[in-house]
Order: sequence, then C-alpha cells, then structure tokens
Amino acid sequence: MLITRRSDYALRICRVLQDGKIHNVTEICQAEDVPKAFAYKILREMEQKSIVHSERGNRGGYCLNVSLEDITLFDIVMELDDDVSMIHCVKEGCPRDTEEQPCRMHEEIVRIQSILVTEMRRKSIAEILG
Repeated sequence: MLITRRSDYALRICRVLQDGKIHNVTEICQAEDVPKAFAYKILREMEQKSIVHSERGNRGGYCLNVSLEDITLFDIVMELDDDVSMIHCVKEGCPRDTEEQPCRMHEEIVRIQSILVTEMRRKSIAEILG
C-alpha cells in the first residue's frame, strides 16, 4: 500500500501543528479524528525522526521541528513507512522480469510508481495546505 494509516495520521498531525503552536494530544486527536493510541505512537516516531518536538509539563504538547516548506508527502511517507512501493515486486524485483522474457506488467507498474514518487515530491506540505 502506498500510503498507510500511519502516514495518513502523520499528515493530519502536521496539519494541526502547521500554526507553529504547541498542541497536546487531545487537541490533535479531536481536530483530526486520530485515535489517541495511534497519535501517541506516531508522535513518538515523528519525534525520533526530528519532525516534531515535544514539550513536557502542564502546558506541554507537540510542535513542528521542521518547516512544512521543506518537506513533502514523499518525505513523510518515507520517514514513517520507509517504503512507497505499490506492490512488493517494485521493491524486491520481479522474478518474472528477465532479459529473455521481460514482464510487461512489472514495467508498467514501475512506470506508474515513478510518476507517483515524482508527484509526491512535487509540492511541499506547506504548498498543499495553502
């Protein structure tokens, strides 16, 4: 799958945090319909990848640690899922795709995959959110 639920939620979290303010998990979850259990896990991953920063304490929460002008859909998906392959043969290679007998299906999927990656890199998250 190209965009998993984890990446989708990470993008939603970015949408909440785009204002530059600190938001707690409850605010994030309510604003974007992200289940709390997922939010904590994803925010922890995003913090480990230096996408967000956490503030501890009574008025704590999360804020962006990067500019949304500097990251794309592709960046978020790669940071959270580490793969944008549509199907496994794009990543692992197609055993039916040989020099003697090329796999036309594999070639077409690779072509489409290339277009998707290019488009995911085309705009920053800031541009998408306007």
